[in-house]
Amino acid sequence: MIRLLGLSATIDILKLLLENERMYGEQLKREIGKKGSVENRLRELELLGIIASEVEDKFQGKKWYWLTEKGRKVAEKVKEIEEILGEK
Repeated sequence: MIRLLGLSATIDILKLLLENERMYGEQLKREIGKKGSVENRLRELELLGIIASEVEDKFQGKKWYWLTEKGRKVAEKVKEIEEILGEK
């Protein structure tokens, strides 16, 4: 998991989901702007139990993502570390 935190888009995903509760995958990609990285990170974070997902529309492929309880704790710690370091 620690290695994953340093990879492109991971911190952005965690922070966005902490702020927004639930987001579509397309919303995350649009906000972050790194489509390939976002898709890979979403898959990896879900495998680690940090986020969960649900397909809303099988035909259009709309998929919701949200933080699990474990993921919320991780995201809050990341935010806390950024505050200590004086980063956004």
